[in-house]
Amino acid sequence: MRLPKLKRIITDPDEFLSDGQLKSLSMELLELIPLDGIEGSPLDSEQIMEVVLRAAVDTTSVNAVTENTEDTPDRKAVMDWLHTLEKESMLDAVNDVLALLAMTVLDRERSRTICLDFMDNPFHGYPDDEDEIRRMKARDGTTKCHCYCTAFVLAQGKPLTLAIEPVDGDDSKADAVERVLARVEQYPFETEQILMDRAAYAGELIGVLRETAPPVFPVKTGKDSLREKLSAPASHMTEETICEGKEHEQTYPLAVNVTYHNGDRGKSGLKQIGYAAYGLKDRTPHQVAAIYNHRSRIEKSYEKFREARALTTTPSTTIRLFYVGVGFLLEQLWVVVEWAVLARPRRGGRALPVGFAFSAVFLHGIERVLDEELGWKQKRRTNGEGLPSGYDHGLG
Repeated sequence: MRLPKLKRIITDPDEFLSDGQLKSLSMELLELIPLDGIEGSPLDSEQIMEVVLRAAVDTTSVNAVTENTEDTPDRKAVMDWLHTLEKESMLDAVNDVLALLAMTVLDRERSRTICLDFMDNPFHGYPDDEDEIRRMKARDGTTKCHCYCTAFVLAQGKPLTLAIEPVDGDDSKADAVERVLARVEQYPFETEQILMDRAAYAGELIGVLRETAPPVFPVKTGKDSLREKLSAPASHMTEETICEGKEHEQTYPLAVNVTYHNGDRGKSGLKQIGYAAYGLKDRTPHQVAAIYNHRSRIEKSYEKFREARALTTTPSTTIRLFYVGVGFLLEQLWVVVEWAVLARPRRGGRALPVGFAFSAVFLHGIERVLDEELGWKQKRRTNGEGLPSGYDHGLG
Protein backbone atom coordinates (compact mmCIF):
# COMPACT_ATOMS: atom_id res chain seq x y z
CA MET A 1 0.00 0.00 0.00
CA ARG A 2 1.52 3.30 -1.14
CA LEU A 3 0.53 6.96 -1.07
CA PRO A 4 2.39 8.44 -4.07
CA LYS A 5 0.75 11.89 -4.07
CA LEU A 6 1.28 12.33 -0.35
CA LYS A 7 4.90 11.20 -0.62
CA ARG A 8 5.61 13.76 -3.34
CA ILE A 9 3.97 16.62 -1.46
CA ILE A 10 5.85 15.74 1.75
CA THR A 11 9.26 15.26 0.15
CA ASP A 12 9.05 17.90 -2.58
CA PRO A 13 6.19 20.32 -1.83
CA ASP A 14 5.15 23.16 -4.10
CA GLU A 15 5.55 26.69 -2.81
CA PHE A 16 1.86 26.73 -1.93
CA LEU A 17 -0.60 24.01 -0.93
CA SER A 18 -4.03 24.36 -2.52
CA ASP A 19 -7.45 23.20 -1.39
CA GLY A 20 -7.54 21.07 -4.53
CA GLN A 21 -4.42 19.23 -3.39
CA LEU A 22 -5.95 18.59 0.04
CA LYS A 23 -9.04 17.16 -1.61
CA SER A 24 -6.90 15.02 -3.89
CA LEU A 25 -4.88 13.67 -0.96
CA SER A 26 -8.06 12.89 0.98
CA MET A 27 -9.48 10.96 -1.94
CA GLU A 28 -6.22 9.07 -2.31
CA LEU A 29 -6.65 7.80 1.25
CA LEU A 30 -10.29 6.79 0.82
CA GLU A 31 -9.66 4.99 -2.46
CA LEU A 32 -7.30 2.61 -0.64
CA ILE A 33 -10.29 1.21 1.25
CA PRO A 34 -11.74 -1.80 -0.61
CA LEU A 35 -15.28 -1.21 -1.86
CA ASP A 36 -16.63 -4.05 -3.99
CA GLY A 37 -19.59 -2.15 -5.36
CA ILE A 38 -22.57 -3.42 -7.33
CA GLU A 39 -21.93 -5.72 -10.29
CA GLY A 40 -22.99 -4.06 -13.51
CA SER A 41 -23.35 -0.63 -11.89
CA PRO A 42 -22.28 2.33 -14.07
CA LEU A 43 -20.79 3.97 -10.96
CA ASP A 44 -17.27 3.57 -9.60
CA SER A 45 -15.81 3.76 -6.09
CA GLU A 46 -14.42 7.28 -6.66
CA GLN A 47 -17.94 8.66 -7.14
CA ILE A 48 -19.09 7.02 -3.93
CA MET A 49 -16.06 8.15 -1.92
CA GLU A 50 -16.52 11.75 -3.08
CA VAL A 51 -20.02 11.74 -1.59
CA VAL A 52 -18.69 10.24 1.65
CA LEU A 53 -15.88 12.80 1.81
CA ARG A 54 -18.31 15.69 1.27
CA ALA A 55 -20.56 14.34 4.03
CA ALA A 56 -17.58 13.96 6.39
CA VAL A 57 -16.05 17.41 5.94
CA ASP A 58 -19.39 19.07 6.70
CA THR A 59 -20.55 16.52 9.33
CA THR A 60 -23.70 15.96 7.32
CA SER A 61 -25.37 12.90 5.79
CA VAL A 62 -25.05 11.16 2.46
CA ASN A 63 -28.70 12.02 1.87
CA ALA A 64 -28.04 15.75 2.38
CA VAL A 65 -25.14 15.62 -0.07
CA THR A 66 -27.00 13.77 -2.83
CA GLU A 67 -30.08 15.98 -2.48
CA ASN A 68 -28.08 19.19 -2.75
CA THR A 69 -25.72 18.33 -5.62
CA GLU A 70 -26.23 18.07 -9.38
CA ASP A 71 -23.49 15.59 -10.25
CA THR A 72 -23.76 12.80 -7.66
CA PRO A 73 -25.64 9.48 -7.66
CA ASP A 74 -28.84 9.30 -5.64
CA ARG A 75 -28.78 8.27 -2.00
CA LYS A 76 -29.94 4.71 -2.62
CA ALA A 77 -27.16 4.04 -5.09
CA VAL A 78 -24.52 5.38 -2.71
CA MET A 79 -25.85 3.41 0.27
CA ASP A 80 -26.13 0.23 -1.82
CA TRP A 81 -22.45 0.57 -2.62
CA LEU A 82 -21.52 1.28 1.00
CA HIS A 83 -23.39 -1.84 2.10
CA THR A 84 -20.83 -3.87 0.11
CA LEU A 85 -18.08 -2.83 2.53
CA GLU A 86 -16.63 -5.90 4.25
CA LYS A 87 -15.97 -5.10 7.89
CA GLU A 88 -12.64 -6.84 8.47
CA SER A 89 -10.95 -5.85 5.20
CA MET A 90 -12.22 -2.27 5.57
CA LEU A 91 -10.94 -2.09 9.16
CA ASP A 92 -7.55 -3.52 8.14
CA ALA A 93 -7.28 -0.95 5.34
CA VAL A 94 -8.14 1.97 7.67
CA ASN A 95 -5.48 0.82 10.14
CA ASP A 96 -2.92 0.32 7.36
CA VAL A 97 -3.47 3.86 6.06
CA LEU A 98 -3.26 5.29 9.59
CA ALA A 99 0.09 3.52 9.95
CA LEU A 100 1.37 4.82 6.61
CA LEU A 101 0.47 8.37 7.59
CA ALA A 102 1.94 8.05 11.08
CA MET A 103 5.25 6.68 9.85
CA THR A 104 5.77 9.60 7.47
CA VAL A 105 6.62 11.72 10.52
CA LEU A 106 7.63 9.27 13.27
CA ASP A 107 11.22 8.23 13.92
CA ARG A 108 11.52 4.45 13.52
CA GLU A 109 14.38 4.21 16.00
CA ARG A 110 12.86 6.09 18.91
CA SER A 111 10.81 4.26 21.56
CA ARG A 112 7.36 5.69 22.22
CA THR A 113 4.78 6.18 24.93
CA ILE A 114 1.44 4.84 23.71
CA CYS A 115 -1.91 6.19 24.91
CA LEU A 116 -5.03 4.02 24.89
CA ASP A 117 -8.61 5.24 25.02
CA PHE A 118 -12.18 3.94 24.79
CA MET A 119 -14.59 6.13 22.86
CA ASP A 120 -18.39 5.85 22.92
CA ASN A 121 -20.45 6.84 19.89
CA PRO A 122 -24.13 7.25 20.97
CA PHE A 123 -26.60 5.19 18.94
CA HIS A 124 -30.29 5.84 18.36
CA GLY A 125 -32.55 3.31 16.72
CA TYR A 126 -32.36 -0.42 16.08
CA PRO A 127 -29.04 -1.94 15.00
CA ASP A 128 -28.56 -4.74 12.50
CA ASP A 129 -26.96 -6.77 15.26
CA GLU A 130 -27.80 -6.13 18.93
CA ASP A 131 -24.59 -7.96 19.92
CA GLU A 132 -22.54 -5.05 18.56
CA ILE A 133 -24.21 -2.50 20.84
CA ARG A 134 -22.80 -1.57 24.25
CA ARG A 135 -24.40 0.29 27.13
CA MET A 136 -23.21 3.61 28.50
CA LYS A 137 -24.41 6.28 30.91
CA ALA A 138 -27.35 8.22 29.45
CA ARG A 139 -26.14 10.75 26.90
CA ASP A 140 -27.85 12.49 23.98
CA GLY A 141 -31.10 10.76 24.89
CA THR A 142 -29.80 7.19 24.73
CA THR A 143 -27.88 4.60 26.72
CA LYS A 144 -26.84 2.62 23.64
CA CYS A 145 -23.57 3.18 21.84
CA HIS A 146 -20.94 1.79 19.55
CA CYS A 147 -17.58 1.70 21.30
CA TYR A 148 -14.07 1.94 19.85
CA CYS A 149 -10.71 1.27 21.42
CA THR A 150 -7.94 3.44 20.02
CA ALA A 151 -4.19 3.80 20.40
CA PHE A 152 -2.38 7.06 19.75
CA VAL A 153 1.05 8.50 20.25
CA LEU A 154 2.14 12.06 20.99
CA ALA A 155 4.58 13.51 18.48
CA GLN A 156 5.68 17.13 18.76
CA GLY A 157 2.62 17.85 20.89
CA LYS A 158 0.24 16.43 18.28
CA PRO A 159 -1.65 13.12 18.53
CA LEU A 160 -1.17 10.53 15.81
CA THR A 161 -3.63 7.64 15.71
CA LEU A 162 -1.90 4.28 15.51
CA ALA A 163 -4.82 1.84 15.59
CA ILE A 164 -8.56 1.57 16.05
CA GLU A 165 -10.70 -1.45 16.95
CA PRO A 166 -14.48 -1.70 17.49
CA VAL A 167 -15.58 -3.07 20.85
CA ASP A 168 -18.70 -5.22 20.45
CA GLY A 169 -21.28 -5.72 23.17
CA ASP A 170 -19.90 -9.05 24.34
CA ASP A 171 -16.25 -7.97 24.10
CA SER A 172 -14.25 -7.57 27.27
CA LYS A 173 -12.12 -4.44 27.39
CA ALA A 174 -9.10 -6.68 27.88
CA ASP A 175 -9.82 -8.43 24.55
CA ALA A 176 -10.25 -5.10 22.75
CA VAL A 177 -7.00 -3.71 24.17
CA GLU A 178 -5.20 -6.91 23.20
CA ARG A 179 -6.35 -6.50 19.57
CA VAL A 180 -5.30 -2.85 19.46
CA LEU A 181 -1.89 -3.57 20.97
CA ALA A 182 -1.40 -6.37 18.44
CA ARG A 183 -1.73 -3.73 15.72
CA VAL A 184 0.60 -1.36 17.55
CA GLU A 185 3.22 -4.10 17.79
CA GLN A 186 3.42 -4.11 13.98
CA TYR A 187 5.04 -0.67 14.08
CA PRO A 188 8.84 -0.57 13.78
CA PHE A 189 9.42 1.30 17.05
CA GLU A 190 9.43 -0.05 20.60
CA THR A 191 6.66 0.75 23.08
CA GLU A 192 8.26 2.20 26.19
CA GLN A 193 5.18 2.92 28.28
CA ILE A 194 1.37 2.84 28.08
CA LEU A 195 -0.88 5.59 29.45
CA MET A 196 -4.57 4.91 29.97
CA ASP A 197 -7.49 6.31 31.96
CA ARG A 198 -9.29 4.63 34.87
CA ALA A 199 -10.74 2.00 32.52
CA ALA A 200 -7.39 0.23 32.89
CA TYR A 201 -8.08 -0.48 36.57
CA ALA A 202 -9.08 -4.15 36.18
CA GLY A 203 -6.86 -7.11 36.97
CA GLU A 204 -7.24 -8.89 33.62
CA LEU A 205 -6.71 -5.69 31.63
CA ILE A 206 -3.63 -4.75 33.65
CA GLY A 207 -2.16 -8.14 32.78
CA VAL A 208 -2.73 -7.53 29.05
CA LEU A 209 -1.12 -4.09 29.23
CA ARG A 210 1.94 -5.37 31.09
CA GLU A 211 2.62 -7.92 28.36
CA THR A 212 3.44 -4.98 26.04
CA ALA A 213 4.90 -2.27 28.30
CA PRO A 214 4.62 -0.82 31.83
CA PRO A 215 1.23 0.91 32.18
CA VAL A 216 0.44 4.10 34.10
CA PHE A 217 -3.17 5.00 34.98
CA PRO A 218 -5.30 6.55 37.75
CA VAL A 219 -6.76 4.07 40.24
CA LYS A 220 -10.37 3.77 41.36
CA THR A 221 -11.12 4.13 45.05
CA GLY A 222 -13.21 1.40 46.59
CA LYS A 223 -11.17 -0.87 48.84
CA ASP A 224 -10.72 0.33 52.38
CA SER A 225 -6.95 -0.19 52.17
CA LEU A 226 -6.74 1.93 49.01
CA ARG A 227 -9.01 4.62 50.41
CA GLU A 228 -6.79 4.86 53.48
CA LYS A 229 -3.63 5.27 51.40
CA LEU A 230 -5.29 7.95 49.28
CA SER A 231 -6.30 9.94 52.35
CA ALA A 232 -2.69 10.60 53.36
CA PRO A 233 -1.78 14.29 53.86
CA ALA A 234 1.53 13.97 51.98
CA SER A 235 2.63 12.46 48.67
CA HIS A 236 4.19 9.02 48.88
CA MET A 237 5.02 5.83 47.01
CA THR A 238 3.59 2.51 48.21
CA GLU A 239 1.95 -0.67 46.85
CA GLU A 240 -1.61 -1.93 46.49
CA THR A 241 -3.25 -5.15 45.29
CA ILE A 242 -6.25 -5.53 43.00
CA CYS A 243 -8.34 -8.72 42.63
CA GLU A 244 -6.69 -10.11 45.74
CA GLY A 245 -6.98 -13.90 45.95
CA LYS A 246 -8.55 -14.10 42.46
CA GLU A 247 -7.34 -15.26 39.05
CA HIS A 248 -6.19 -11.83 37.87
CA GLU A 249 -4.57 -10.61 41.09
CA GLN A 250 -2.10 -7.78 40.51
CA THR A 251 0.13 -5.99 43.01
CA TYR A 252 1.14 -2.63 41.62
CA PRO A 253 3.34 0.32 42.68
CA LEU A 254 1.00 3.07 43.86
CA ALA A 255 1.95 6.75 43.56
CA VAL A 256 -0.20 8.99 45.75
CA ASN A 257 0.18 12.58 44.59
CA VAL A 258 -1.10 15.20 47.03
CA THR A 259 -1.71 18.77 45.86
CA TYR A 260 -4.32 21.46 46.56
CA HIS A 261 -7.62 22.10 44.74
CA ASN A 262 -6.98 25.85 44.81
CA GLY A 263 -10.60 26.62 43.92
CA ASP A 264 -10.69 24.23 40.97
CA ARG A 265 -14.39 23.45 40.32
CA GLY A 266 -15.21 25.34 43.48
CA LYS A 267 -13.23 22.97 45.70
CA SER A 268 -10.56 23.71 48.27
CA GLY A 269 -8.23 21.71 50.49
CA LEU A 270 -6.11 18.67 49.66
CA LYS A 271 -6.41 16.90 46.32
CA GLN A 272 -5.21 13.27 46.44
CA ILE A 273 -4.90 11.19 43.27
CA GLY A 274 -3.46 7.70 43.09
CA TYR A 275 -1.71 6.25 40.04
CA ALA A 276 -0.66 2.72 39.23
CA ALA A 277 2.95 3.44 38.31
CA TYR A 278 4.50 0.37 36.73
CA GLY A 279 8.11 0.98 35.75
CA LEU A 280 8.25 4.23 37.74
CA LYS A 281 9.24 3.10 41.23
CA ASP A 282 12.25 5.40 41.11
CA ARG A 283 10.10 8.49 40.40
CA THR A 284 8.32 10.80 42.82
CA PRO A 285 4.50 10.91 42.86
CA HIS A 286 4.69 14.41 41.36
CA GLN A 287 6.78 13.08 38.45
CA VAL A 288 4.35 10.20 37.92
CA ALA A 289 1.44 12.66 37.79
CA ALA A 290 3.34 14.83 35.29
CA ILE A 291 3.95 11.80 33.05
CA TYR A 292 0.26 10.89 33.10
CA ASN A 293 -0.91 14.47 32.54
CA HIS A 294 1.07 14.44 29.30
CA ARG A 295 -1.79 12.27 28.04
CA SER A 296 -4.75 14.18 29.43
CA ARG A 297 -3.59 17.53 28.07
CA ILE A 298 -4.17 16.51 24.46
CA GLU A 299 -7.35 14.39 24.74
CA LYS A 300 -9.49 17.26 23.44
CA SER A 301 -7.21 17.66 20.44
CA TYR A 302 -7.31 13.94 19.77
CA GLU A 303 -11.08 13.89 19.42
CA LYS A 304 -11.10 16.33 16.53
CA PHE A 305 -12.01 13.36 14.33
CA ARG A 306 -15.62 13.91 15.45
CA GLU A 307 -15.58 17.13 13.40
CA ALA A 308 -15.12 14.99 10.28
CA ARG A 309 -17.60 12.19 10.90
CA ALA A 310 -20.51 11.81 8.48
CA LEU A 311 -23.96 11.59 10.03
CA THR A 312 -26.18 8.59 9.40
CA THR A 313 -29.30 6.79 10.54
CA THR A 314 -28.23 3.46 9.06
CA PRO A 315 -28.31 0.48 11.43
CA SER A 316 -25.23 -0.93 9.69
CA THR A 317 -22.38 -1.13 12.19
CA THR A 318 -19.92 -1.58 9.31
CA ILE A 319 -20.90 1.69 7.64
CA ARG A 320 -20.85 3.50 10.98
CA LEU A 321 -17.39 2.12 11.69
CA PHE A 322 -16.30 3.24 8.22
CA TYR A 323 -17.48 6.80 8.90
CA VAL A 324 -15.52 6.84 12.17
CA GLY A 325 -12.47 5.55 10.28
CA VAL A 326 -12.83 8.33 7.70
CA GLY A 327 -12.85 10.91 10.51
CA PHE A 328 -9.63 9.49 11.96
CA LEU A 329 -7.96 9.38 8.54
CA LEU A 330 -8.80 13.02 7.81
CA GLU A 331 -7.54 14.15 11.21
CA GLN A 332 -4.34 12.18 10.68
CA LEU A 333 -3.82 13.70 7.23
CA TRP A 334 -4.28 17.18 8.68
CA VAL A 335 -1.65 16.54 11.39
CA VAL A 336 0.86 15.13 8.88
CA VAL A 337 0.40 17.93 6.35
CA GLU A 338 0.60 20.57 9.07
CA TRP A 339 3.81 19.11 10.51
CA ALA A 340 5.62 17.94 7.37
CA VAL A 341 4.59 20.54 4.78
CA LEU A 342 3.42 23.74 6.46
CA ALA A 343 5.54 23.90 9.65
CA ARG A 344 8.62 26.12 9.30
CA PRO A 345 12.00 24.62 10.25
CA ARG A 346 13.72 26.52 13.04
CA ARG A 347 16.34 25.96 15.69
CA GLY A 348 14.99 23.59 18.32
CA GLY A 349 12.15 22.25 16.17
CA ARG A 350 9.50 23.27 13.70
CA ALA A 351 7.11 26.18 14.12
CA LEU A 352 3.57 24.99 13.44
CA PRO A 353 1.33 27.31 11.39
CA VAL A 354 -1.27 29.23 13.35
CA GLY A 355 -3.83 29.51 10.56
CA PHE A 356 -4.38 25.87 9.58
CA ALA A 357 -7.32 24.90 11.80
CA PHE A 358 -8.75 21.45 11.24
CA SER A 359 -12.39 22.34 10.69
CA ALA A 360 -12.36 26.00 9.61
CA VAL A 361 -9.47 25.69 7.13
CA PHE A 362 -8.58 22.08 6.27
CA LEU A 363 -12.08 20.58 6.11
CA HIS A 364 -13.73 23.72 4.78
CA GLY A 365 -11.14 23.99 2.01
CA ILE A 366 -11.90 20.43 0.85
CA GLU A 367 -15.62 21.23 1.07
CA ARG A 368 -15.28 24.24 -1.26
CA VAL A 369 -13.53 22.15 -3.91
CA LEU A 370 -16.08 19.36 -3.71
CA ASP A 371 -18.98 21.81 -3.92
CA GLU A 372 -17.65 23.07 -7.23
CA GLU A 373 -16.89 19.61 -8.61
CA LEU A 374 -20.15 18.01 -7.48
CA GLY A 375 -22.35 20.92 -8.54
CA TRP A 376 -23.64 22.05 -5.17
CA LYS A 377 -27.04 23.68 -5.55
CA GLN A 378 -26.87 27.21 -4.21
CA LYS A 379 -30.23 27.66 -2.51
CA ARG A 380 -31.44 30.53 -0.37
CA ARG A 381 -34.55 30.04 1.76
CA THR A 382 -37.09 32.86 1.24
CA ASN A 383 -39.76 34.08 3.65
CA GLY A 384 -42.39 32.66 1.29
CA GLU A 385 -44.35 35.95 1.29
CA GLY A 386 -42.33 38.68 -0.35
CA LEU A 387 -43.81 42.21 -0.26
CA PRO A 388 -47.55 42.88 -0.11
CA SER A 389 -49.13 43.58 -3.50
CA GLY A 390 -49.22 47.32 -4.21
CA TYR A 391 -46.05 47.86 -2.10
CA ASP A 392 -43.98 49.18 -4.97
CA HIS A 393 -41.64 51.84 -3.53
CA GLY A 394 -40.29 52.35 -6.98
CA LEU A 395 -40.26 48.65 -7.90
CA GLY A 396 -41.58 47.90 -11.31
